[in-house]
Amino acid sequence: MMQTLLRGRSAEVDTALRVLRETAATGRSSVLVVSGEAGLGKTALLEAVVEQAERSGFAAGVGKAEELDQISPMAPLLLALRGSRPPLLSESDLADLGPLFDQQLWLVDRIAGSLEERAQSGPVLIAVDDVQWADPLTLFALRLLPSRLSGSPIVWLVTARSDAPTTSTELTEVAPRDLPVQSIALGPLGPTAMKEVAADRLGRQPGPRLQRLLGGTAGNPFLVTELLEGVLGEEMLEGGDVSPSGSGIPSRLRTVLRRRLSGPQTNVWSLLQVGSVLGGTFSIDDAAALRREPVTDLLPGLEDAVREGMLVDAGLHLTFRHDLIREAAYDDLPPSTRRVLHRAAAVHLLDTGRSPVDAAPHLLAGAAAGDREAADVLRRAAAEVVPRTPTTAVSLITHAYNLLPQGDPLRLEVGQDVVETFVRARRVQDAIYAADELLQTSPDTETVARIHARLARPLWDLGLDDQLLGRVTEALELDGISAPVRARLVAQRALALARTIDPEAATRAGGVALAEADQVGDQDARTIALRALGHAAATDGWYARALECFRQVREIHGGPAQAGELVALASLDRYDEASSGLAQSRREAEEHGGTWEVPAFGWLEAAIELAAGRLEEAEAGSLTIVRLAEDLQEYGYRVQAYSLLGRIAQLRGDLRQAGEYLNEASRWTRSEVRLASAQGALARAQLLDAEGDSAAGARLLGSAVDSPAALARHTDAGYAELPAVVRIALRGQDTDLAERAARLAQLYADRNPDVATAVGAASHARALLDDDAEVLGEAVAALRTSPRLLSRASAAEDYGRVLVAHQRREEGIAELDRVWDLYAAIGAIGEARRVQRRLQAAGARRRRWMATTRRPRSGWAALTDTERRVAQLVAEGRTNRAAAETLFLSPNTVGTHLRSIFAKLGVNSRVQLTRVVLDHR
Repeated sequence: MMQTLLRGRSAEVDTALRVLRETAATGRSSVLVVSGEAGLGKTALLEAVVEQAERSGFAAGVGKAEELDQISPMAPLLLALRGSRPPLLSESDLADLGPLFDQQLWLVDRIAGSLEERAQSGPVLIAVDDVQWADPLTLFALRLLPSRLSGSPIVWLVTARSDAPTTSTELTEVAPRDLPVQSIALGPLGPTAMKEVAADRLGRQPGPRLQRLLGGTAGNPFLVTELLEGVLGEEMLEGGDVSPSGSGIPSRLRTVLRRRLSGPQTNVWSLLQVGSVLGGTFSIDDAAALRREPVTDLLPGLEDAVREGMLVDAGLHLTFRHDLIREAAYDDLPPSTRRVLHRAAAVHLLDTGRSPVDAAPHLLAGAAAGDREAADVLRRAAAEVVPRTPTTAVSLITHAYNLLPQGDPLRLEVGQDVVETFVRARRVQDAIYAADELLQTSPDTETVARIHARLARPLWDLGLDDQLLGRVTEALELDGISAPVRARLVAQRALALARTIDPEAATRAGGVALAEADQVGDQDARTIALRALGHAAATDGWYARALECFRQVREIHGGPAQAGELVALASLDRYDEASSGLAQSRREAEEHGGTWEVPAFGWLEAAIELAAGRLEEAEAGSLTIVRLAEDLQEYGYRVQAYSLLGRIAQLRGDLRQAGEYLNEASRWTRSEVRLASAQGALARAQLLDAEGDSAAGARLLGSAVDSPAALARHTDAGYAELPAVVRIALRGQDTDLAERAARLAQLYADRNPDVATAVGAASHARALLDDDAEVLGEAVAALRTSPRLLSRASAAEDYGRVLVAHQRREEGIAELDRVWDLYAAIGAIGEARRVQRRLQAAGARRRRWMATTRRPRSGWAALTDTERRVAQLVAEGRTNRAAAETLFLSPNTVGTHLRSIFAKLGVNSRVQLTRVVLDHR
């Protein structure tokens, strides 16, 4: 059969085998996509490639997606990973995946770690057939895994039907970003190939009439095979010719098969039709239940179906030999009959102990409007899958909702589940739309309040504080709300106020909320109230108060520190504690989920690294966030990461690259999300200043420094950046802005008198405004204990500049010389060159200034210290996860370093990297 179907496919087979050879030789991953209409031989080509791969020493696993099984998370991929001999994924590895199905990113990372380790002992082929029917989690994994494993010898082979309506979308989903994709588009067989197929099958060359019949198949290998197997066998003459009565292949395959398989003794066609409703694979017991006949009555038809090659008997189950056979049988059923059979299949599955998830595909196809029982089953199925695949749960719960008529009490309950599921799936705008639709049905006041309350957290996360405030205020005006719900709404109102320009009002509201939460004994309301008080204090610059509130939250719920507490620690100059807490929080997220928290932790970690002058680490962290944002399709932190990258590029003196990064930040900013739109404002102003347009930079900052709340709201910056605001304002001749920034810096210092950076920043800002060398000296002295290296360097540079300008040349040159050393040591070449120009203008000359050249862009010398350590660990055979544990990094950050290493060294696999490392030992 394989040889027959592969006639005329020599070029396609050669392409696939070339991909196998290149992957085995280079150690680099490859992606092979085979597409074509149904029946053109995609599966046959896949089977041939798998067979050849196994002969060549590949470990090969094959999975197949089923049209009626799209709500089983990752079923086809897990089938491939467990189907090889020995399995690519061991029993223990599979058990480890169980708790991670609700955290897609970590699930993929865990699979990547297992495959990376397995690929070290030999090349691997992972094939998934009919990817157009794959579930969302499989598509997510296929989109991420090839890129994560690009340096390992793995071939990813997927097939897809080009005539399926979703194929282009699914193929886009599985196309990796970092690897070339080899595509094979199967077309019809030519006349010569069809004659060869006929000769293979018949043992002789076909006659003229049979050749005409073959031409009627339009080159479809499946139809050619069916013809030769006897679809028109009754019309064929001995010797391979056909009778004059032959009229060619019927226009519809189902007509041919029905005619062939229906008869007075056995109705195979009817059996196939029932089986087609049950799916590509079904049991004879289930088919008998739908036919309402004893199993023994179906056995003759089953035997004929197997003998005719329509079904394959696997013992416990029957499988259609080809999808086209199932589809032909299914299409031949009248739509009303299909619906009835699907509904009956759902009832049968539930009656025999199968789960709502098993019955759900049939209810999606067979439930009619008003079917409350079906809606309830779909609702239970959605609840079962939402922890693992919330995207799939959305489809189930929305279908359940749409089955219920207006006015049905169950519709309101299911509608609230719809809102909840959209929130779980991170589809906040859809959740808002669904909630507003529910509210238009005039539900009772308690339900209205609960709906508004449920939207509070996602609205807060997106920075949509005004919407949050409006909703909870509206809900609080209702009568008859239960005490616990009211307490939560009061707390959420305080939280909505916490990031406004009136944090004092938020503090008052938070106090009221905390008292009310304690009165009703609601811990959730208490937690929200404490968070509101913490954020209000942080927004107003009272960081010690904020820290105390956030720590009380942690005392209630336990676990590692959350972002608010970590930001407060960093703002108090307690970087060591913040870094330790970040590492613990990241590990907790990796071990127990927390996928959506990772970009937030990563951004904060990168910001701390940048402030501390560790530019390489900050850059790697920011690039990791960009990639994670793409993986998760969460764009807010991508904006923040690009803003950090823009600032890093500016510090290195690459203004063009800085502009490109900040343009990317602007491109991904969503105007309705305040937190995202605030990112990059200060970085853009600093770039404008560096480019010589300080006035534009000052205008951009505008009213951002009227208060701590305004600074945080408009730039997402803190007190440490205020000296830069003063400097930009003075250069842009905006004295009012400079004075306001200096006053604000002093306010921060007054509220945080034990924080060296705050005290030093206040002196620095005031000294710039007054051009006061003595106060600048005080700023430098105050900042000596600050962990913010960039703040120390900035103040010292201004101090040296002013000393020179005030005729204290030697002192000024000595100060600038030390600053030059500091900038050069951390790789801030752009800053070092500016200092160098100041020194040259003051008449100083230094031989070592030649060291301000940039790091090479390629070659071993281009690698950073961390990249060299990663390269050496990989050369020792460490996986990404093992290297991450050794270096106290996340596996994602190691992956970022590895991609950078590959690009700089011009290699594309771990094997090639190992050779380079050995050459430099």
